[in-house]
Amino acid sequence: MKVERLFTALLVVLVMDAASASMAQERPVSGSGAGEITPTEETGGPWSWLKKPSFTMPKVTFPKMPADPLAPVKTSAKKVSDGTKKAWEGAKELFTFGGSKPAQPEPRVAAKEGPSVWQRMFGQGNSEPEGPQTVNEFLAQPRVE
Repeated sequence: MKVERLFTALLVVLVMDAASASMAQERPVSGSGAGEITPTEETGGPWSWLKKPSFTMPKVTFPKMPADPLAPVKTSAKKVSDGTKKAWEGAKELFTFGGSKPAQPEPRVAAKEGPSVWQRMFGQGNSEPEGPQTVNEFLAQPRVE
C-alpha cells in the first residue's frame, strides 16, 4: 500500500514537472491575446506557486553473508564436542580417584573347573550319567517287553 502511494506521488510530480516544462517552452504564435497568460522568468510558470515534493528512494542494504553458510552450525557442534570431551576426562578422573591410569590387571589364569552352582546347591549327586546320552546309545539298549 505504501509503495503504491509512493509511485502515485512520484507520477504526479513527474506529470507536473513535464507540464510546467512544456508550458515554459510554449510561445504564443501571434502576439499575446487578452486572455492568454505568458510565462515569464519571474513567475516560473503557472505551477510555480506549488512547491514540488522531493522524494528519495530508500537505500536497501543486505546483511553480509559468511563465506561458509554452515559456519555457525559447525562452531556450535565444536563447542558441544569440546564440552563432552572435557566432561569425559573429568568423569574418568573422578572414577579413577585422581590417578592418571588404572594399574594393569594381573593376567587371568584358568581355574580348575569345579562343580556348578546347581550341583553345589543340591549336592554333588552322581557324577556318572544315569541313562543314555545319545540316540545311538538309546537304540542300543535292550528292549523291555
